Amino acid sequence: MPEKADVAVIGAGVAGLTTALRLAEGGCSVLVIDQGDPFRGGSGVNAGTLALQNKNAELILFYQRAIAEWRRLDQALDRDIGYVCRGGLRVAESKDEAETLRREVVRQKELGIETEWLEGNRLRHHAPWLGSSISCATYCVDDGFASPLLAGRALVKAALGAGVGVATNREFLGKSTTPNGYRLDTSAGPVECGDVVIAAGAWSGRVAEHFGVTLPVECHVNMLSVTRRIAQFMDNQVVTHIGGRLTLKQYPNGSCLLGGGWRGEGGIETGRKDLNCERLQQNLRLHADVVPPLKDATILRTWAGFEAETPDHWPIAGGFDGHPRLFVAVPAKAGFTAGPIVGRLTAEKLLTGEMPPFARPMDPERFLH
Repeated sequence: MPEKADVAVIGAGVAGLTTALRLAEGGCSVLVIDQGDPFRGGSGVNAGTLALQNKNAELILFYQRAIAEWRRLDQALDRDIGYVCRGGLRVAESKDEAETLRREVVRQKELGIETEWLEGNRLRHHAPWLGSSISCATYCVDDGFASPLLAGRALVKAALGAGVGVATNREFLGKSTTPNGYRLDTSAGPVECGDVVIAAGAWSGRVAEHFGVTLPVECHVNMLSVTRRIAQFMDNQVVTHIGGRLTLKQYPNGSCLLGGGWRGEGGIETGRKDLNCERLQQNLRLHADVVPPLKDATILRTWAGFEAETPDHWPIAGGFDGHPRLFVAVPAKAGFTAGPIVGRLTAEKLLTGEMPPFARPMDPERFLH
């Protein structure tokens, strides 16, 4: 591994690798440092959902660009990332949930997001596998998913092919300032660099402290389950819930991935990612009620993973006025979806000094004032 680079990226997840890839394309020598293996933090243990219609209204246009960046990556990378876009359903059960769903349809239409309202016979014809508790749903053609496992392999391969150094199992310990930038102290020795990009996901706040910068990044522990392969019945559509309690997809190989942000136990303070069996049962029961064919499916594996979150739910992308050689690329909730666009925006900020107007809410300076 090189011990000197134009840019050091701390974190080898989806944001860090896409930042590094764009910087390498822009002519920089780049070294990515990660405390573990690449794509094995939050990026590699999430549900891979790339849904649009389940995002908050103030963020939905950003996530529209984020999904477009995934489509671009799917075409640009020479290795399969498991990207599937067959549309998705956002379902409602109770009367109150149906009313909330109608209000969101109106708001999304005002923003230019088109969805199709489904209820009664139209709903049953579109998705006969939904349970009787589902009263209505909206269909969005832009909803889809990718495979975190395949996407991680593809991004690592692309980064290495572009000349990026990827230093794994190298913990960041601290920094000192040099006339040309920074000297980073790691568990495998020092690294000299000009610029630094913090892309450490849930650990980004801790990394930022070494640079005298405050990033209020919280860590959530989410639980996921995957079933054994069963016969295709969902036509690769994504299912989300208006109550935010469910995400479901069936991969082309037949296995189903069950998520929805149900919290496990632990955090980065302890390094623990443990299951909460009571909440897990509630999650599985809800999936079986919403999609009854899952009642006969066998759970192959259940796990928990870290997810970064910010107080205002916006990602963090850009630089600092008082630290001209320090940059940040931290996707917030739904970080897998946001990762590539956050990485690309941060790289463009480093290369050109500019950020597009739509990215201004992601400026890390918002936490300093």
